[in-house]
Amino acid sequence: MKKVGVALVAGAFLMGLAGCSASLTAEDQNMLRQALSASQEAKASSQQASDAAARAEAAANRAESAASRAENSAQAAANSAAQADAAAQKATKAFEMTLKK
Repeated sequence: MKKVGVALVAGAFLMGLAGCSASLTAEDQNMLRQALSASQEAKASSQQASDAAARAEAAANRAESAASRAENSAQAAANSAAQADAAAQKATKAFEMTLKK
């Protein structure tokens, strides 16, 4: 929002100067052009930074999703190990009972 306000102020300033540009010296006009150019470069840099931030946020979201899937997989593996242990204990008891007979 701040960028829009600055752009509006700069635009109004430039339009005001356009009416009296004949009274501006060549040096003033050159400085005005440089200021406008710097403003446009700043706007482009700001857009690039915003794009980079959006890409970083998307990457963070993907990493969070991958971490969540890894956590779910680890939990599933732990559950499978517990079930395998329980099955092994049952099999051991059954084998011991057959040996006792």
